[in-house]
Amino acid sequence: MSAFAIAILTFKKDRNKSNQDFLFQEKVLAYKELIFHVNFIFESFFDIMDEMLDHEGSNIKWEKFLNKESEYYDGLIADFYNSIFSALPTIPSDIYKELIKFGQDSTQFITSAFDKNEALTIEAHEKLDKNLINILIL
Repeated sequence: MSAFAIAILTFKKDRNKSNQDFLFQEKVLAYKELIFHVNFIFESFFDIMDEMLDHEGSNIKWEKFLNKESEYYDGLIADFYNSIFSALPTIPSDIYKELIKFGQDSTQFITSAFDKNEALTIEAHEKLDKNLINILIL
């Protein structure tokens, strides 16, 4: 009888350990994907800033550039939100809030850059930099 009880306890312990390992692996994969998106978005925004600061053409040329690029950058943000929502069961609320804030600030950055507002774009990029650091710390 005691051998049976020991076998059941061992089985439960191993199963709990297996579940914990699985959850840990899921969290690692979710964090890895989210950090990739955050870094990729942040780095890609340097391209927008360079284009904006170096643009010497007419407003029509700038609008053509925006029409071509806006879909790409909107897609980056949409993919980021999809990653957040798919990782929702594995991430704590403080990390979720910081990721959503990064997404919102990214949208603000795109808007200010596409409006060709240098001061707001630089300010928005600095905000994103702080968000990025907060996300990495969390």
